[in-house]
Amino acid sequence: MSRIFGVRLHHVGSEPKLRALCARYLGGDRTVRIFTPNPEILLLAREDPAYAEVLRSADLALPDGTGVALVETLRAGRRVRRWPGVEIGELLVRLGAEKDATIAFVGGGEGVAERAAERWRQRLPGVRIAVVGGDASVTVEGIVQPAEGDAALTRAVAATSPAIVVVGFGAPKQERWIARHADDVPSARIMIGVGGSFEMWADDLRRSPRILRTIGLEWAWRLALEPRRFPRMIRATILFPLRVLTDRAE
Repeated sequence: MSRIFGVRLHHVGSEPKLRALCARYLGGDRTVRIFTPNPEILLLAREDPAYAEVLRSADLALPDGTGVALVETLRAGRRVRRWPGVEIGELLVRLGAEKDATIAFVGGGEGVAERAAERWRQRLPGVRIAVVGGDASVTVEGIVQPAEGDAALTRAVAATSPAIVVVGFGAPKQERWIARHADDVPSARIMIGVGGSFEMWADDLRRSPRILRTIGLEWAWRLALEPRRFPRMIRATILFPLRVLTDRAE
C-alpha cells in the first residue's frame, strides 16, 4: 500500500488475486467500497480535502491511469499494475454471473446502461443485471436532482437486492454517491465506481487495442476519439507527475 496526496492506494498484482479478493468480499457481511483513483481524481483530492476523505473511505483503492501506475512503479522499485474501472467491472460482472448474484447498473446516461446490460446478457446468458437510474441527474456532490430523487434512487437500487452495485456517474459524483449510500443497500457486498465503462460495454465507445493498453498509451487512443479531453490529458500526463514530485520535495 502507498499514498499519493494522502489517498491510500493498494497494490494487487494479478487478476486471479483480485478475483479471489472480490469473491471473499461477496461472501462477507458488509458493503465493501472499491474506487480506482486516476491522475484527475487524485489531483482533485489534492485540492478538495472532503473528496480526499471520501476516497480514503475505500476498502480497496486500485491505481488507474498510466501516470499513477508509473509513479507507483518508480516508488516501489517494481512494476505496479494499473486497474482501469472497466476491467474491474468486467471481472465483477463475470464473478456475479458465476455466483448467481444480482448486479445493479446505476447511472450511465439515458439508455446506455440498459444497452450495456443487454450486451452482457448476450455474452453471459443467465446473468442477472438490474438497471436503475439511467436518466438520473447527479450533482458534483453526488446528490441526485431534484432532491427527492436521491432517496428514490437509493430505494430503487435496494429493491433489486443486488450483491454488486456498479455506479457509472463519473468522478467525483460516483465516489461521493457511494460514500453517502453504501449503508443504504443492505444486500450490497461490493459497490464500485466505473466511470464511462457502460459506454464501452454498450459499444458506444471503443476501448483501445490491447497493445496500446500494454505500453501505456490508452490515453492517446481516448484523445484521438475525444479531442475535447485534451485539457484533461494535460493534467493527467504533465501536471499530475509534477505535483507528485513537488509535493514530495516540500
